[in-house]
Formats: sequence, structure tokens, C-alpha cells
Amino acid sequence: MSWGIEDQKKREDILYLMELSTQKMMENPNYVNEVKKSTNGCWMDQMYGLQRCDICDLDENCPGKLEKLWQEYCEANNIIIIKNIDDNS
Repeated sequence: MSWGIEDQKKREDILYLMELSTQKMMENPNYVNEVKKSTNGCWMDQMYGLQRCDICDLDENCPGKLEKLWQEYCEANNIIIIKNIDDNS
């Protein structure tokens, strides 16, 4: 996350995350081991309860971002995916 130091807003956001992390660890030293898995696959949502793609250092492999890119690709190329909900097929 060193790229965030040059941008004042990103620096403040990263410092906020560091403070939030410290607070959660002070409240519960086992927080990292006990945290429930995120339903959307976002590690930041899982750990901090917020989703900030603009400061995420794992943005390239983000399941949410990959899904968004896939949906944009499908829309741009007129691809329609039809899910078969009939269990007998």
C-alpha cells in the first residue's frame, strides 16, 4: 500500500484502516481467527466491515471486481446468460 502515501486522501484512508484494525484487535486479540467469511468474497469487508476498492492492495484478484468486469463484458458484447432453473434437465 505504499502508493497511498503520496495521495493525502488515500493516506488518511489507510491510516483509518490501521486505526480500525488496532481497535478490533484491542477489543478481541483473536479477531482475525474468529472473523466470519464475507458473503461477497471481499477480504476488506470481511476484516473491517467495509468495502474500499480504491485503496485495496488485492484489487487485481478481487471477486467483486472480477464479477463486475464479467458483467460489463457480457453487456458490451450482448451476451445473455440464461440459468436453467429446471432440476429435471
